[in-house]
Amino acid sequence: MFTNIKSIALLLICLTTISGCQEDLLPSNDQLPNTAHVQVGDTVDSDLSFTTSENSEELLVNRLQNHDAVVLYFTMWCPVCDSHMSHIRSHFVSQYTHVDFIFVDYVSGSITSSQAAQTASGYRDFDVIADYDDGLQHYFSGTMASTIVIDKNMIILMNEEFKAGSQLEAVLEGL
Repeated sequence: MFTNIKSIALLLICLTTISGCQEDLLPSNDQLPNTAHVQVGDTVDSDLSFTTSENSEELLVNRLQNHDAVVLYFTMWCPVCDSHMSHIRSHFVSQYTHVDFIFVDYVSGSITSSQAAQTASGYRDFDVIADYDDGLQHYFSGTMASTIVIDKNMIILMNEEFKAGSQLEAVLEGL
C-alpha cells in the first residue's frame, strides 16, 4: 500500500512539473525548425571531404566520378543500425551497382575506434567514414539512421531517416 502511495505521489509531482512548463513538449512536425545545413534539392559543396576508417582523406565529388549517386547512412553500430545496414547490403548494393554506399560512423570519436567498430560489426567490405570531428553530422544534421542520397550533380535527393528502405528504393529507382 505504501508503495502505491509513493508511486502516486511521484506521478503527481511529475505531472505538476510538466504542466508548469510553457514549452510545447509534443510539437507537430510543421512547427519543428529544419536545422539541416543542406536540404533536399540543395547542392552539396564541391569541396566536401571526409576521412575513411582507413585514414584516407577523400572528396565526395571524386566518389561520384564512377557512380550516379552516393548513399550515406549514419550508423551508431547498434542493433537498429545493424538491421538497416544488413537490409542495405542484401537489398540495395547488388541491385544498384551504379550507386556508392558508404556508412558514416559519427559516434566512435576516432579513426582507430571507427575501424574497430567496423571490423567488430562485420562491415570490412564497406567503406566507412570516420566522422570523428562531426563534420558530416553537422553538415547534414545526421543522426542515427539518417540516409542521404546525393546524385552525380551533387544535388541532395534524400535526407531522412531510413524506414525499411521504401523511400530509398524510390529515390534510387529514379536515377
